[in-house]
Amino acid sequence: MKNILTSLSLLMSVVSYSQIKIEAETGALTGVQVESSIKGYSGTGYVTGFDTDGDKLTITFNAPKTATYKLEITYNATSYKEQELIINYEKQGNIVMPQTNGFQKGNIGGVYLQQGSNIFTILKSWGYVQIDNLIFTEVPPHTYNVTSSLINPNSNTKTKDVWAYLKNNFGKKVISGQVSYWDELIQLSGKEPKLRAFDFQPYTQGYAYNWNNAINGHAFGWKDERITEGIIDWYNQTNGCGLVSVQWHWHSPTGGAPGKNTFYTDQTNFSVTKAVNPANAEYALIIQDIDSIATQLKKLQVAGIPVLWRPIHEAGGAWFWWGAEGSVSALKLWDIVYNRLTNYHKLNNLIWVWSTPEQDWYPGNNKLDVFGFDSYPGEFNYATQKAMFDKYYDISGGQKIIAMTENGPIPNIDALKLQDAMWAYFASWDNLVKDQNATSHIQSSFANSMVITQNDPCGVLTFVEEIETQLFELYPNPAQQVVYFSTDESYSLRTLQGQIIESGNGTQISLSHLASGVYLVEVRGSIKKLYVE
Repeated sequence: MKNILTSLSLLMSVVSYSQIKIEAETGALTGVQVESSIKGYSGTGYVTGFDTDGDKLTITFNAPKTATYKLEITYNATSYKEQELIINYEKQGNIVMPQTNGFQKGNIGGVYLQQGSNIFTILKSWGYVQIDNLIFTEVPPHTYNVTSSLINPNSNTKTKDVWAYLKNNFGKKVISGQVSYWDELIQLSGKEPKLRAFDFQPYTQGYAYNWNNAINGHAFGWKDERITEGIIDWYNQTNGCGLVSVQWHWHSPTGGAPGKNTFYTDQTNFSVTKAVNPANAEYALIIQDIDSIATQLKKLQVAGIPVLWRPIHEAGGAWFWWGAEGSVSALKLWDIVYNRLTNYHKLNNLIWVWSTPEQDWYPGNNKLDVFGFDSYPGEFNYATQKAMFDKYYDISGGQKIIAMTENGPIPNIDALKLQDAMWAYFASWDNLVKDQNATSHIQSSFANSMVITQNDPCGVLTFVEEIETQLFELYPNPAQQVVYFSTDESYSLRTLQGQIIESGNGTQISLSHLASGVYLVEVRGSIKKLYVE
């Protein structure tokens, strides 16, 4: 029954010391109702509705201690849905609810809670669902075992250096980034972001905005917008210190109309399922497009520019044609793009970024380098998005760098550390950085000591003092002719700026060819300063 607030007594069944289950039907209901016709629920029923604005379920969780809790929701959804999560009256953003086959438990991620009463509201956002229960499980702080190498074993040295930079800063500081609206953001923030994101939309024959072709009866066609040259110019202006990210809003090869964003599912009838089958004509079309994009990525490789490469993004949402027909086809397309660019075109300057949060859509740790989330919780919502961060952590087993690859609001930087949700970087989307963030918040974020900007020292290893460990020892140190270390594993000798001087295996390094100064020795991600006299 709509628009009636029903408050029932809270019934909690304690599963174990650290896990608490709350039946949805025991919460406060607004515009939703309890039913029991769909089998497979626990308790006395489930809450159904969430199809009208304002529909919501509110429950109270009495946290036994201040800690991070994993939140799981048992629900039923006939197709992809999203609902808004509000904790203690603060909006946290949307929770993703992929299609299920009956009631299934979904990992929503982690929430950082104070001991005592905490109010959770699930508010209608996108779609009709049935919610059975919520389960809270206390979890320990994150520990990471990020893979030491990129998925492409032939990645070039500069790309490996950028990987080392990302890996060694992950969990300690957050790299600032921006998509378009570049000069305007610098004026607003007072600093230049470290990462700049670009888009390769125009570089395929299906690009729907080539108005130079309109005189020929259509507006489709490859168009040189000088994006690649702009990347090279900017990178050189940073003296090689900038980080480059490139996404690809892939206009469908066929099936769309001129002047339409044919990367959207509702703007094309191009079939990804047909396209990933080599026997079909559509396959030849996607290979043609991948080859076209490769011409631009090769220019960047020749220019010595590593790229955080982000194709096939947001596939699980199905709003792009590459995700419109399910995970199997999307993941096949990801493999095709990777194999074509890596093995055929020999592109060794790419760091592969996958950006969609669904477990069933995950390619696997061996098929991506960075796991990205596109965050749009609503204007002026500076929540850390910890629930999604923890979901990404669980999916990747703590073995991947986790980044906010797009965002509207910039998350509260100080809260990221407190809540154990340290995104590797953020990349605010175009003018949403102005529209969805207060100017004071932008300025304080960029001034925060945990945020890396272009104004910070250039180099692969920003955190020498913080990341030194006892994994190995150098002796003597300072040294003159030779230094020894207590391991026979592979090592890298670097400048303070992070550039590799030499790599090898053994227990000593000859120093006769080095000038006096300070250097870095890295063994398995552990770095120590070496003083050469």
